[in-house]
Amino acid sequence: MLNEFLTFNETNGLFKPEDAVLLAVSGGVDSVVMAHLFSKAHFKFGIAHCNFQLRGSEADKDALFVEQLAKELNVPFFIKSFETKKYAKENALSTQLAARNLRYEWFEDTASENNYSLIATAHHINDSLETVLYNLVKGTGISGLTGIPAVNEKIIRPLSFASREMVETYAKNENLKWREDASNNENDYSRNLIRNTVLPQLKKINPSLEQTFKSTLQRLQSSHRVIDKEVEQLLTESSCVKGDDIYLQKEALQRVEVSILAELLKKYGFNFPQTMDIKHTLGEIGKVFQTDEFVLNVDRSEVIISKIGVIENEEGTISSAQRHFENRYFELSIDAREGNEIDFEVDAGFDHDKLHFPLIVRKWQQGDSFKPLGMQGEKKLSDFMIDNKIPLNLKDRVYVMVSGKDIIWVIGHRIDDRYKITEQTKSTLNIRLHLK
Repeated sequence: MLNEFLTFNETNGLFKPEDAVLLAVSGGVDSVVMAHLFSKAHFKFGIAHCNFQLRGSEADKDALFVEQLAKELNVPFFIKSFETKKYAKENALSTQLAARNLRYEWFEDTASENNYSLIATAHHINDSLETVLYNLVKGTGISGLTGIPAVNEKIIRPLSFASREMVETYAKNENLKWREDASNNENDYSRNLIRNTVLPQLKKINPSLEQTFKSTLQRLQSSHRVIDKEVEQLLTESSCVKGDDIYLQKEALQRVEVSILAELLKKYGFNFPQTMDIKHTLGEIGKVFQTDEFVLNVDRSEVIISKIGVIENEEGTISSAQRHFENRYFELSIDAREGNEIDFEVDAGFDHDKLHFPLIVRKWQQGDSFKPLGMQGEKKLSDFMIDNKIPLNLKDRVYVMVSGKDIIWVIGHRIDDRYKITEQTKSTLNIRLHLK
């Protein structure tokens, strides 16, 4: 098994011989075998153990066992006890998810503080098989059918090539000792139910289940990589970022398969049924879809994705001598000049002598109105935004500039006709806008 371990690491580039790796060791057969393989290969590593205080004295015995293992292998040992049930209750999480969050956060902190470049867990083929079956039953896309990745940023899984049977056979042949977790034999958790009841039935149909699954997994992972490339190409060719917003060309989205669109949108929290609805409404205008963190607006030629947040009214003032204004949403560069020459490179130009300082910059309000450049009469700002096709999810970001009681600029959109530069203008105020 050592040769397979070394070959798998080299082929997949999990880590280099000079890398220091922090091993997550529970005391079970999988993690014990991983530690012994690292030791036999003379890699530099340390051992980290979590005591979740969920199994009473048995958990304490696990901790002592792993500490003794680290001494036998002559490597650094790190341990942390957690009040897992308390953390789960305070954060409204299941015990399993709470334990997962606690251990990975601590592993990352420990690795960083002690100069370990990578963290290794002992997941193997059977863990991936159980994960895929669980995801399949619950409902998933192709990413949920690709198992547990061998590499995920700083997390590596160097036993991903091995089956549970292979790991146990190696442990027995090497006369290794390990701790058995009695809770693994209970079917209270979905993963245990799959492991203890579903997989034995499937192996009656296919005794070589792990090996055929390994081949299937490679094909699915290859397909997933193809989809990822399609998503990356779609983003490169048909999207742009303006401030915090993502603009996607509707025409491009209409051409792609829904599976591609689903992979693109899932990072923003949109599930597959929502993606189907979005796909079907791309020919319409004004449809809005929302997740916990993002809102998607189907506009005229684009789909706009914006992060949900309270848009605060960061009101500010601009004095006559001020040449810069900034809030969290945009910056204004201000330039006062003599004469009435119009600078077409700026975003807004005003007749300086008509302005009353300080100018006020604020968020638009219901009831606001102004006289848009080129129009004779006043127009409500709410109607102006509709006429100018400002998307629903961006209306809360519209700011205005006020002189006296008049709105002189709907920032980024239109100035007021009464304050434009004319032949009678003697000096101008020119403003450049930069969105953050």
